[in-house]
Amino acid sequence: MNKSIDKLKYQVVLEEFLAGREWEDELSIDFEEKKVSLDTGISSGEAGFKGHLIIEANDQTDLVDVFIYYDQPCKAAKLEQMSLLMNEIHCRWNFGRFMVFPDGNVRWCHRVDFEGSQPTGLSIERIVQPGWGVAEKFAGVIAAVALTKQTAADAIREYDEEQEAKEQKESPSEGGVPTEL
Repeated sequence: MNKSIDKLKYQVVLEEFLAGREWEDELSIDFEEKKVSLDTGISSGEAGFKGHLIIEANDQTDLVDVFIYYDQPCKAAKLEQMSLLMNEIHCRWNFGRFMVFPDGNVRWCHRVDFEGSQPTGLSIERIVQPGWGVAEKFAGVIAAVALTKQTAADAIREYDEEQEAKEQKESPSEGGVPTEL
C-alpha cells in the first residue's frame, strides 16, 4: 500500500467530520493497525464545560469509539457520590454512558459498530453531538458533586427543579391543558 496516496476508510470519515465542524485538528494514523484517532479540546462557555473529545476508529473492526473527558477530575472523597450521580444520569439519558474512574477522571463514552455500512462524517457527528450535549447538560451537576460538598441526591433535586421551572417558563399553560383548540 502506498501510504502517501491511499487513505484508511476512517481517515476519510474523520476528515469529513473535521471539515463539517470547520476544525483544523490533526489526526493520528496508524497504518499498520489501521487505526485513526482524533484528540481535541472542547468547551462550552454557556454550560461552563471544558473537556477533551477523543474519537478512535478502526478499519479492521469497523468500531468507532467516542470519548468525552471532563477536564476537572472528581475529588477522591466524592467518588461514591459521583457514582450515584452517574447512575441517576443514566436513568435520564440512554445514549452512551458516563463513568468515573478511581483516579477521579469523568468521561462519557459510546461505541458504534459500522460493520456492513458506509459511515460518513455526518455519522460521526451524530455520535459526537449527543455526547457533547449531555456533557453540557449535566456539567453543572457533575461539577457540583465532584468538587463541592453537595450530594448526588441534592444536585439532582436542584437540577430537576431548574428544569421544571425552565419548562414552565417556556410553555406556560394551565395544568398542561391547551388554552385554545
